[in-house]
Amino acid sequence: MTEQLSPRPGAPTPVRVRAPGKINVHLGVGGVGEDGYHELATVFQALDLTETLTLIPGGTGAIIVQGRYADDTVPRGEANLARRAVDLLISTFEAERNVDALRGLDIVIDKQVPVSGGMGGGSADAAAALTGAAHLIGGVETEVLADLAVDIGADVPFLLRGGTAIGHGRGEKLSPVLTRGTFHWVMATSAGQLSTPAVYGRFDELTPDPAPAEVPPEVLKALAAGDVDALAAAAGNDLTEAAVSFRPELAEVLEAGREAGAVLPLLSGSGPTIGFLARDAHHALDLAVLLQATRGVKEALRTTGPAAGAHVVPSG
Repeated sequence: MTEQLSPRPGAPTPVRVRAPGKINVHLGVGGVGEDGYHELATVFQALDLTETLTLIPGGTGAIIVQGRYADDTVPRGEANLARRAVDLLISTFEAERNVDALRGLDIVIDKQVPVSGGMGGGSADAAAALTGAAHLIGGVETEVLADLAVDIGADVPFLLRGGTAIGHGRGEKLSPVLTRGTFHWVMATSAGQLSTPAVYGRFDELTPDPAPAEVPPEVLKALAAGDVDALAAAAGNDLTEAAVSFRPELAEVLEAGREAGAVLPLLSGSGPTIGFLARDAHHALDLAVLLQATRGVKEALRTTGPAAGAHVVPSG
């Protein structure tokens, strides 16, 4: 569909940007802070399931959504996170920079990250749009982009940088994590969706006095050593029980993964996608085949991490 959108003569060359999805390798949830959000201690890992955006200057401000996971739930207007990212960059720099290249910018989104599955697809779109829009106006300092990303969503700063990182606060306060080797994941998606606010609300009901959120040091040691067994013994997601209370079939999927030999079954974010850690690429293939035949699983997608953050894709 990209060929249907053409920049006006003399407009800057379109730019193509790629950004990763993510899994929360660990998610610790604490109480609600003064800002009204839960205090988190999480470990993000970027995955090579990616969103690719093409930003076309000199258009009409259209948003085209295509690709494997394009559907009607993805906003096409101002509520789209990629559009919000571009608009935020315009309002931030219009007094000091020439931002004409960003006005009327057409955005083509090739969706390859499942929608509303806890894998950060919309946030990846925002990270890619920030990166591409910054490129079109001659570049923006990394720290400035990171600050703008926080205003769009808590996962966006991480998806700008990629790799593996600890996130505190709402997940936006990041510290890099040393990671050795490649981690092989099978992401089991669900036909249904879960409301993130509802899952956190149920967590509050189930855990009225949560302990302070933390990342166990054993998780970081396991990542640094590339030790999947040690990671399985230490990692977890505090939202699992809350998510399962809304979607009991998730418990069956988790158990099916364990029985199929997954090293670590792990709810991704607030769900409903579940990540299963495999020992290697062959193990991941075997897991994907078994999980694909499991009731409650829509798709079983093989992927690896850590992956690069949002970056411009060279033309040609």
